[in-house]
Amino acid sequence: MELKLFRSNTYAGEKFRDKRNGHGIYQYENKYFRYEGQWRNGTKHGHGKLQMADGSYYEGTFSNGEIDGKGMRFFSQTGSKYTGQFVKGELHGRGTMVYADGSMYEGEWYRNRKHGYGIMKTLGSNSSEVYEGSYDKNMKHGVGTMMYAKKIRSDGCRNGDRYEGMWVNDMREGRGILYSNDGSVYEGNFQGDSFSGRGVMHHISGLIYDGLWVNGFPEIMATKLKISFDNNSEIDKKKKSPKDKTKVSIFQGIGFTVSVECLNESNRVILDQGREIRLTVGFRYYPPVSDNEKEDALFDMIEDDVEEKPIETPFGYSVVPYPITDQINFSVEDIPDDDEQDDPSKSPTDPSQGPTAESGDESSDEKQENTENDKEENSEEKDEEDKAEGDENDESPDMEKENTVPQFPPITTLRTKDGLCKWDDLHLTPAPPKYRPFERMEEQERLKSQSKNRSRSKVDKFRMKKQKALEEKFAKLGEYILIVEDVTNPPFMNRRLEPDFLLMKLKQPPKEFKRESKKWDTSSHIKASMRVKEDEILSKKHLKD
Repeated sequence: MELKLFRSNTYAGEKFRDKRNGHGIYQYENKYFRYEGQWRNGTKHGHGKLQMADGSYYEGTFSNGEIDGKGMRFFSQTGSKYTGQFVKGELHGRGTMVYADGSMYEGEWYRNRKHGYGIMKTLGSNSSEVYEGSYDKNMKHGVGTMMYAKKIRSDGCRNGDRYEGMWVNDMREGRGILYSNDGSVYEGNFQGDSFSGRGVMHHISGLIYDGLWVNGFPEIMATKLKISFDNNSEIDKKKKSPKDKTKVSIFQGIGFTVSVECLNESNRVILDQGREIRLTVGFRYYPPVSDNEKEDALFDMIEDDVEEKPIETPFGYSVVPYPITDQINFSVEDIPDDDEQDDPSKSPTDPSQGPTAESGDESSDEKQENTENDKEENSEEKDEEDKAEGDENDESPDMEKENTVPQFPPITTLRTKDGLCKWDDLHLTPAPPKYRPFERMEEQERLKSQSKNRSRSKVDKFRMKKQKALEEKFAKLGEYILIVEDVTNPPFMNRRLEPDFLLMKLKQPPKEFKRESKKWDTSSHIKASMRVKEDEILSKKHLKD
């Protein structure tokens, strides 16, 4: 076949029998298209390049005048470039599209749309987002896996989150698993790109929710905590239940039990699993007392920075933490009765007791009484004056006190099981050395007594001394506030439950309880005496033998 060169206004190239054959360049009459490449029988056939006036072009295989086979298409308006298979000018078959921002899709195409299996890598500002799975009409549809790059979803998918499961029309729909970048895992149903239907969430905090979900949230969520209290006093239980459920009594030397429930707004227990609950006790916060505004105020300011911040309560005042433990053994027998505390004569260690004058002379008795009264008044006046000196001169007793006050391990946080958690045998420990609220409270009481010129009686002083001795082994009598808080970290669904508060009044145990604790066990003593007699009989037989 002999080819001849031909040139005209529209075509320059080879011809055979007046038809374009071989290699040639053709300029279309509309001036928009220009083709350079192989021809056969007057049609584009073989390898060629079709150039458009806007800068777009196709270069690849032509068949009988159509773009068909493998080739590369550049889209000038979007800056995208496709390399792969074509059928009749359309993206069809397997191919790779590289977009202007660097994103890339590699997979199957059907009539210019992503369809079938493919991998889509979307570039972001810092990292890429990758989807691998099925497509239908350019949308994710069917089974697929998505590795998220940034927060782009209403349910908060972030960099590193991974979803494996079903898709419908570009949204997660059906069964799937979402692995969050913080370690949380959800497995269950999706609808409209959110958790919906039955599903299980294993939260990174340790909480587990297994139930129904609606629009990305559990169908029923706990909103608050509720305290259930038991002071373990049978005598106290016989009394009528108080009207005010936020106030209870506890007793020195008697452990108490605290249970916590997770409730919703309808006061229904929600079966949360693994929610972390912290129990603390607080004592009233007393602001710093400063007589010297220049020096003491600065010192108190420094101490306030070191101290823990006061906790607001619904009882009209703030509190600071007070130690509580469940690893202690107290005995109510160590607590003296009230009449023993009121009677100084029953204490051999009372320094106010001394030898009295034994004489039948009434005048000497009156003198003795007057002398004692004068001494009491003088000592009361000197008590306040010697307070400052006593604080400086009694450093060694303070050091001994710090060493004698026992320290106990604090209680730990608990995880809920079926929406409940429980602490048993709780005790308030003795106050730690230099516990600031007690020091400030005593300072305020001292200032009040100075302003009123109140004098303390011998019995009052004895009571104070006995109380201080008890406070080295037991907590100080008074009001304490029990606080339970949701400390699940990070918070489940970015929400924390409302805390609950309980006002506890620490008292001495009832006398009835003490008598019951010291009740005579006749049977045990009979058994013990019988064992002694048996031992005596055996010993006599042994001597005779």
